[in-house]
Formats: sequence, structure tokens, C-alpha cells
Amino acid sequence: MDQLDNLARRFRDAIEATPRSQLPITMQSFPHGACGDATLLLGHFLKLQGLGTFDYVLGEKGDHTHAWIQHGDIIIDITADQFTEIDQAVIVAANSVWHEQFTSSVLHEADFMIYDNYTQATLGAAYHSVIRQLEDILPPVLED
Repeated sequence: MDQLDNLARRFRDAIEATPRSQLPITMQSFPHGACGDATLLLGHFLKLQGLGTFDYVLGEKGDHTHAWIQHGDIIIDITADQFTEIDQAVIVAANSVWHEQFTSSVLHEADFMIYDNYTQATLGAAYHSVIRQLEDILPPVLED
């Protein structure tokens, strides 16, 4: 769990350090409105770290939707603080009480590479920009 928390925090820091012009429009107000694409990037990253595949989970609560990744009971959310009731930038937890408030369903694997060519190219470019921010922190074998 500590390794997941560390990697998730570093990945979020890298997204925040990435010039907005190198991110898709959906992520330019990160973390606001960026949960879907950020989740796909994070899932791909963790998979390349050898941590297996994660599920893309979509939750609904009232008029709000939110996405995060999950493996079994372990939830990883790097955009929850877009909601006013959350002050944690990164949540890595088993059975998160806040996430349980959502009606949620697993949609598919959390990896942008499962999408069409356009999405792969768009999010792939963003992914590589984020990874460049990590080069001083993690070894360059993260490139795919």
C-alpha cells in the first residue's frame, strides 16, 4: 500500500508540473473535471510499474460523477480533492468511506491503450509529457 501511495503521489505531482499546453483540454483544470483521463493515465503508469491492471470505476452521487481506479478493495484516487468535502490530494485506501457514498460500477481496465487510435494518441502524448516530469524521480524504463 505504501508503494501505491508513493507512486500515486509522484504521478499526481508530475501531472501538476506538466505544462497545461501539453495536456488535453479535459485535464487543463486539473484536478477539476480531470478524473476520467487522469485515471486512465495513472492505470497505465501503474501497469508499466509491474503492479498489474486496475479497474476504471465510475461513481455517481446526485448530480456528480467521479472516476477512480481500484484493484480489489484498494482504491486509488488522485483527483478527489476537486470536491469541496475532500482535502486530500491523493487517496489510497481499502474501503474508502467517501467512495462508498457513490453508486459505482467497474467499466473496464484503467488504461488509455484500450481505446481507439485518436484517444491513444491524445492521452499517449499527455502521458509522455507527464512521464518527462518524473524522469528525475523514477528510472526512464517507464517509457513504452
